[in-house]
Parts: sequence; C-alpha cells; structure tokens
Amino acid sequence: MIVSSILDSFRAVLKADERIRVYEQSVDEMSGTAAAIVRVDGVKMLAAMGQRAEAFTGEIRDGLMLAPLTTENSRALMEIFPYTKPRSHKDHPYTIGLGDRLGIATAGHVRAIKGYNVYPVLAQQSIRELTLTNRTFADVIGCAAFGVFQEGYKDGYGADGDHLKTKEEIQYALSSNCTMVTLDCSEHIVAHAATDSDEEISAQYAQIPEQIRRHYEQVYLGVKMPIIGELSEKDLRRVVVEFWDAINHAQECYRYIDEIKTTEVDFELSIDETLTITTPAEHFVIANELSAQGICPVSVAPHFNGAFEKGIDYAGDLEQFNKDLTVHQEIADHFGYKLSLHSGSDKFMVFSTWGRIACERWHVKTAGTNWLEALKVVARNDPALFRRTLAYSMEHRSEAEKYYHVSTDPSLIPDPDLESDAYLPEYLANPSSRQTLHITYGQLLSQDWFREEFFRLLDEHEEDYYQNLQGHIGKHLRYLTAEGKA
Repeated sequence: MIVSSILDSFRAVLKADERIRVYEQSVDEMSGTAAAIVRVDGVKMLAAMGQRAEAFTGEIRDGLMLAPLTTENSRALMEIFPYTKPRSHKDHPYTIGLGDRLGIATAGHVRAIKGYNVYPVLAQQSIRELTLTNRTFADVIGCAAFGVFQEGYKDGYGADGDHLKTKEEIQYALSSNCTMVTLDCSEHIVAHAATDSDEEISAQYAQIPEQIRRHYEQVYLGVKMPIIGELSEKDLRRVVVEFWDAINHAQECYRYIDEIKTTEVDFELSIDETLTITTPAEHFVIANELSAQGICPVSVAPHFNGAFEKGIDYAGDLEQFNKDLTVHQEIADHFGYKLSLHSGSDKFMVFSTWGRIACERWHVKTAGTNWLEALKVVARNDPALFRRTLAYSMEHRSEAEKYYHVSTDPSLIPDPDLESDAYLPEYLANPSSRQTLHITYGQLLSQDWFREEFFRLLDEHEEDYYQNLQGHIGKHLRYLTAEGKA
C-alpha cells in the first residue's frame, strides 16, 4: 500500500466522520490526490482530498470532497487514476464481455474473474440496449470505472460499442472512449441468398457491378484455397450475392475507425446476425477479402450451428457444433484472430468444447445474465415486487420479442399466484420464465414503480448481488477453462 502524508491525512478524515463507511479496497493515491468510494449516510459517493480533488464536482466538507457518482466525475476519476480508464485487449488471448445493463455489476464481475487469465470487457452495450435502458456509452463506461476503482482492480478492462451498424454509431462509441467496436453487418447481408434457388442467385449475381464479379471470379475460381479447397462457380456466386456488400461495408468502417481513432481500437466483425449458419466457405471468403486489404480483426463472430437464444442454454446438435467450430477455428488460426461467441450467457453445454477447440484464444460475450442475477435478489427479498415484475413481463413479452428471437413457451410458466414465496427464485431456473424476464428488461426499467424499488433493493443488498455475479460468471469461466488453457 502506498504511504504518503496526503493518504494518511485522507484516512484520518474518513475515520473521524462516523457517517462515512469506506470501501477499503478502493482507497488509493496518485498525483498528490487521495480518493475512495464511500457511503455517506447510506449514499454511495466518491471521497477525495489533495491537489486535484477539486477536479470532481461535489460538496467540500472538512477539507474532503464528496462527489456523486456521475458521468462527469467518472471522467475526472479516469484522468487522475488512469487504471480506471478502458483500454485495448488486443494482446490478451482470452477475453470475456460482461455487459452491465444496470451500471452496478462491475464489482461482482471483477471478483468473478479473479484467479483466471481472462481479460474483462466490463463496459459492453449495444445501441439497442442503450435505447432500452435510456443510457449512454459515457454512462456505461463511467459506471465501469467507478466499479473498477471500488474494487481496487488495476489489471485493465475494455469497453465495447457492441453491434454498431453505421459510421455515425462508430463515431459516437469512439468519442465516448469505447476501446472496442463490434461491427454488425446484418443490414448489408442479403440473408435470403442462403436459401434462394440457383436460378434466383444467378439473376441477383448478374445485378452486381461487373468489376466486383470479375474480382471474385479471378481470385477464387479454379484456385484451391486453404481449408475450404476449390469453390464451384455456383457456390461462389451464392457467397458473393450474400456477402459482398457486407465485406465492402466492413472495409469502409475499418478504414473510418483508423481515421478517427485516438487510441488503440479492437475491431470485431459480427456475421452472426443471419438466418442461416455461416459456412466455412463464407467465413473464409470474408476473412480473405479483409486480409487482402490489410485488415485483421481482433475477433470474428460467425453464426454457429444450433440456437444461441437469450437467457437459456444452447439448443442444437452438439456433435455438429463441435465439427463446425473446429473448421471455423482453423480459419481463424489461418488469418490470426479469435473466434467470438455471441449470446454467450449461460451456454454451459458448449463452453468446455469452446475452451478446448479455441484453446489458444477466444472471446465470449455475456450481457443480460447479470440482470437475471439481480432479479434473484428481488425474488429472495421482496416477493411482492417479484410477483408484480413477473406478471408485467409475461404481459409485455410480445413487445420484447420485436427485439429478440426467442422460442420458449410462456404457457409453461407456473402461475405465480399459486406458488409460495420460497418458490419464487425457481422462476429464474425455468427456461420459459427466465427468458421472458430476460428480454423484458427495457420495458421494466422504464416503469417508475419497478425501477425505484428495484435499485433501492439492490443497493440495500449490494453484497448479495455481487456474490450472485461472482458465482454465476465464475461458473461460466470454470466451464470455459475446464479443458482450455486460460
């Protein structure tokens, strides 16, 4: 521990005020400024003293700056204590995205990764999630910074602008200090091409600019490619019709990132938002076209065999998944990037396989599972609120289905009016109710009756929530590293 006159003075002032409870792991000093996360009369705040304490906006009391945990103050925190600022994970082989829709999960996530050689992307949100939760990238990163500081965690973390689709969204994310861009090319993929007839494909192929067609034909026809071998003219046409515009878009966005970035940015390509499984030929051609332009993503997310739905475990043919994953991993190894598993929350059935086959490097994304762990706190401590929450979720599930593909049957949810209070946490284990609660977070968080009581309850049971996250995310990591090398 650093010992200095300012730190000693800071500790003395904190100790003298009986209304202040200190998060001891957070106490730190840099550049002549001491700071800590504290609770003052039950309200969580940042306390600071020293040369740069007035960089924070708050109230000065007995020489102590007491500042609320605002986005503005998080920016000052990141300047004074640089380890609280996100940075690239490019050189880390094992990474996990831990999206926090509530802004209060970081401490639990930090505890969960302890002991694992896994670099966390603690701030991870999509534009859709920001809209549904009425947040900003700056807010998401600020909450992560405060959580990192609270735990005294100094090993680095990333911030992912997830599923960005346009240059405008990329600019917004990078200007907010995101260190990762996950480019979602779904709006540039001709999804129906995967199932169109050969005649339909030929007609669509003829509409593509001649120079584009000539390029692909010269590169791929009559050439034996690594891993996938030689493509037939028919197969090449289908790949080009479906993906040539997405490849163009990815190249343009990568160059745009290169133009505007002010620090290292991790570029991930998402091609999983399609109606059909990504074939090895599709994956190879996309990667090869990027490589020809000098572009090597940090990671690529194909659409794997089986269902990766929100909130529930994998559903599909595990043997086929293993075969497909093996080939996709060969392609990733050939071009030098990680495979990325999206909707990776709770996919325990595939984690050990993933860790074994993608053993040299991988990225896995989780998001809504921390929201479900928060609902467990509600179920255990406020049965009335949980019953109302579940009833509202069931009533509004159809609205949430506009944003998420789900397949569970809501008619299989046990009637909450017929179940005891002790049974309520089991609704988070039932796939139908778990998925229903998972996808309706946006509707619930927009309701004052829910939001106010929900955050009050989680604040009151803060340590219980952290323990839930530590156990649940820890389970993800145990499965992922069981047969891998992380």
